Amino acid sequence: MRQYLAIAIVVLAMQGLSGCGRHDAAQAPPPRTPPAVAVRPTPQDYGIPDSKHGFEIQNALIAQKLDAALLPAMRAQKIDMWIVLDREGNPDPLSTELGGRGSGVRSAYIFFDNGGAKVEKIYYSSHEQPANSVITRTYDEKKYYGYSKEGLTPYLKKAVFDRKPTRIGVDTSPTLPMADGLTAGLKEYLAGILGPEYARRLVSAELLIRDFRLNRQPLETDLYKQLLGWSARWMEEALSTANVVTGKTTAEDISWWLQDRALQLGLHGDGTVRVVREGVLLPIHDPHMALQPGDIISIDGGLAYLGYETDIKRTAYILRPGEKAVPDELLSAWKAARAMGALYARNMVVGRIGHEIWATINKEAQAQGYEPAGPDAGGDAKTSGKPEVGIYGHSVGNIAHDIGARIAPNVPFAYGDRVGYPLTNGEWVSIELHVSTPVPSWGGKTWYARFEETGQVTAQGLTWMLAPQETLFLIEPAH
Repeated sequence: MRQYLAIAIVVLAMQGLSGCGRHDAAQAPPPRTPPAVAVRPTPQDYGIPDSKHGFEIQNALIAQKLDAALLPAMRAQKIDMWIVLDREGNPDPLSTELGGRGSGVRSAYIFFDNGGAKVEKIYYSSHEQPANSVITRTYDEKKYYGYSKEGLTPYLKKAVFDRKPTRIGVDTSPTLPMADGLTAGLKEYLAGILGPEYARRLVSAELLIRDFRLNRQPLETDLYKQLLGWSARWMEEALSTANVVTGKTTAEDISWWLQDRALQLGLHGDGTVRVVREGVLLPIHDPHMALQPGDIISIDGGLAYLGYETDIKRTAYILRPGEKAVPDELLSAWKAARAMGALYARNMVVGRIGHEIWATINKEAQAQGYEPAGPDAGGDAKTSGKPEVGIYGHSVGNIAHDIGARIAPNVPFAYGDRVGYPLTNGEWVSIELHVSTPVPSWGGKTWYARFEETGQVTAQGLTWMLAPQETLFLIEPAH
């Protein structure tokens, strides 16, 4: 509890995890721009914590997550011990959210349900973790074996044999990449040292991992809302008059700017920049096609921080000479995409199944006169002149396409078991779609308007974690 109070104080000191305000430069100096980065510096400070405060936030949210979310997941899936193994150069996909910081020769994260109110947290590795690590701060038992001849084996065997688990979860899954981190070599090693009796008790932990990750806790939700705010601001900077010079700037320039600006902020980020010119989607990131008045530019991507990633879209319009606002026909098309986003959001109800939601939204869209486009369209418009809608949302959070329900057709080969998952209370989701609307001045060609925003599924319905983009950003043409 003291950790949680301490982190609350840290968060408040930095103006909370609820806005993009400035914080005291003495507490967290702005990140330095690496010499090779060509990004123009800006005076605004996003309020991104320095390394020390970032670690305090990360440690508190991992501690809260392990204490509050893991035991219910283990008991729901009837797994009393969960073992995660990795090694240097090949970390498990979950190592960051479990507090990992370098794997060493072999590392073992062991979680055991001993019948108490909290899961028992054990960590064994060759290399000792420093004081400022999640392992040192948060785990109950830590042991380090160096480069000893026996290595991890005696510690791992003792942990299992002393506790006598009935079902041991390991990270194997045929369809969920983030739950499939146990390598063939490490699985063979584990089964070999445990012997036949305990090897028979090894089961897939994929649903445990799903339930654990989707049980979103207050600290991580606060952090993710902040990261969404940074992501939206970063994209708006990219799509500004100060950053886009018509006749000179290309989509490729913007894509590099996004990466460099993220590095300047001390983060990692990337975005796909798409340009629509009078109904034609230009080649993605073409280095030679300069942006022109009348172009519509969208960015699809996000920032990564402390083991979380965002995935949103932002869109801008380059004014033609003499224009002061977006033309009505384009504004109408944009409003149609927003309205479809609202329809989509209304269908995100706790307990509903991913592929069934997809079918329902498409049925409602058809009733409005839209032609549904499935995933076989490959991310492009299925037609060039008809009203069309494409629905392809997903779980989001630790990675862009996360472990929860996928709002997509029932094609397990492409989407895994996620299309059959129910929405869970508290789950973070990407409401992602396109709406193609015919534009009269383009000779009937459609604008493939892209919409992607982030919401949280609750018992009361979906709530937006960041206010959706309301109007198109406007870029003034160069004179």
